[in-house]
Amino acid sequence: MFGHKRLPWINNPTSGSITVTSAKQEQEIPSDCLGIRGKVTRHHFCPVVGLSALCLLLLVTCVALCVLYNNESENKPGWKSLLFDYQNISDSYSTLATENNDLRRDNELLKEHSAWLHQQTTLLNRTSAGLMSVNLALSLESTELTEQIVNLTSANQQLTHEQERLVRYASEQEEEKLNMSQTIKHLVDSNAQREEERREINSLLRDELGQLKERNQQLLEINDEYQAEVKNLSERIGALLDEDLERASEQNTQLQQRLTELQEQNMNLSRMLMKERQEAAEREDETERMVADVQSIKEAYSSLDLYCPVVNHKTKERMCRTCHDGWTLFERKCYYFSSRMLTWSSSRAWCQTQGGDLLVINSEPEQSFVLESSRTLESSSSSSRLWIGLTDAQEEGEWSWVDGSPVSSDLQFWLNRPGLGTEPDDWKLDDPLGEDCGHIDTSENTLESWMDGSCNKPYRWICENNV
Repeated sequence: MFGHKRLPWINNPTSGSITVTSAKQEQEIPSDCLGIRGKVTRHHFCPVVGLSALCLLLLVTCVALCVLYNNESENKPGWKSLLFDYQNISDSYSTLATENNDLRRDNELLKEHSAWLHQQTTLLNRTSAGLMSVNLALSLESTELTEQIVNLTSANQQLTHEQERLVRYASEQEEEKLNMSQTIKHLVDSNAQREEERREINSLLRDELGQLKERNQQLLEINDEYQAEVKNLSERIGALLDEDLERASEQNTQLQQRLTELQEQNMNLSRMLMKERQEAAEREDETERMVADVQSIKEAYSSLDLYCPVVNHKTKERMCRTCHDGWTLFERKCYYFSSRMLTWSSSRAWCQTQGGDLLVINSEPEQSFVLESSRTLESSSSSSRLWIGLTDAQEEGEWSWVDGSPVSSDLQFWLNRPGLGTEPDDWKLDDPLGEDCGHIDTSENTLESWMDGSCNKPYRWICENNV
């Protein structure tokens, strides 16, 4: 019967040709329409009011048709058509009632969604206000710290100037004290001179002692008064110096206390700076580790190209091989027997560039394989000695392999010369530093062929690498 497509005003209340009220009339509906206030709520409820009015109108029409049917059913032959119209109207009314209920449910859902949106907006406003307050507090704290640093710097400069002034003042006091000492010495010298003059006068006037006795007594009194004045002057000078020194000592104590406080503050700032530097160092270490990881990935990719080269560049197909050219397979390991001669450290560096390291012997079959292979590849002009991954450079007498594992007591193949001693012997006649690196001698017995030698001597070498 009637659906949403036949009632366009239900989906868009302000558009369509079939409407109950126009957009202007919707605006003029009172704000307390159905007891709901607000422009947005009226916009959702006015279609419901129009639909209700239409339903009421249809109900009245149905009643009128029923009355008309009852009055004229016996007189007019068109009662069947009227009955058909009445059924259509009843179906339309049922459809409209259903749509009215749907609209009411939609309106309730819109109410709940609007309330939820309002709550979310309130929460967002509160969160934004909290973040703004935290940002403002952090800005204020940063400003205060900057001001404190500036104040500490200025106070430190002032204390430095004050200390320099005190040093100058102490120097001036020392100079004044030296001048006072010189004055006292001059007075003492003058007094001694006067005493000498007095003795000379007494010697010259000894004959006239009787006559000049009164005069001599006067001179003695004058001398006593002069001595008293000199003594009083010395005491006053000493008191003044003591007072100045006490004041300077008190000021120096105060300055020392202030300097101690500033040093503590400076130490706190230094700790904070050290912490920042440690964090920066940790970040640098992490960066270096990441770079090392990237480098290891690159090396792994290079190893992939070395062991599994691309045989078809279009399809990127690879064909892997157990050992690359020049290497020999034995028990899931690849071995390289050099024909050139290098020092122990240079030999190890070459092996590492190939993705391996110097030979580490883990079993008697491996020892036998290495000796037999070395003898097979050995030429008449090459040396019978080959470097392996043995060393006691870290601690003399403590032999270990290049992979960090110690030499096992039940798996050693050192050379034993009857009557000449056993290897290793750390021979120092050829090299004063001794013999800290291990090699094998293919001219000796297979199970007694290890020897120690000077790491700086060039020998052939043996590399190994896992398959």
